[in-house]
Amino acid sequence: MTTNITSFCYPAIRVALTECAEEVETMRRAFAKRAELIYDRLSRIPGAVCPRPNGAFYVFPDISAHFGKRTSKGRQINSANDFAEAALEEALIAVVAGEDFGGRGRNCVRISFACSEEQIEKGMERLGALITSLK
Repeated sequence: MTTNITSFCYPAIRVALTECAEEVETMRRAFAKRAELIYDRLSRIPGAVCPRPNGAFYVFPDISAHFGKRTSKGRQINSANDFAEAALEEALIAVVAGEDFGGRGRNCVRISFACSEEQIEKGMERLGALITSLK
């Protein structure tokens, strides 16, 4: 499976690149700040191993250190998919299981930071609480 930008966005991309340098730079800085924030927060969560993001609006931490554990509600975590379901149902955060991306992603979850810094803080707080509760 592949995904691509829809064709009607192409003219907007041209305009953004040729006529909107100030706005593009403002957004680039905002996303760079969000990337640093989410990376910093993830780096403090035990067992969440994450490369520093550098060009996308998501992180892809390896959470396999928590496979074989159970949530406080008794849900068994044996895969990234199990983790994603537990995150949604028990911590109210949405992540995408790495299995959906194939290859070596099976131990990872994808977490978007295309949201406010406040939402990132809340989400990382919930993720940290979920992970520290795993036994």
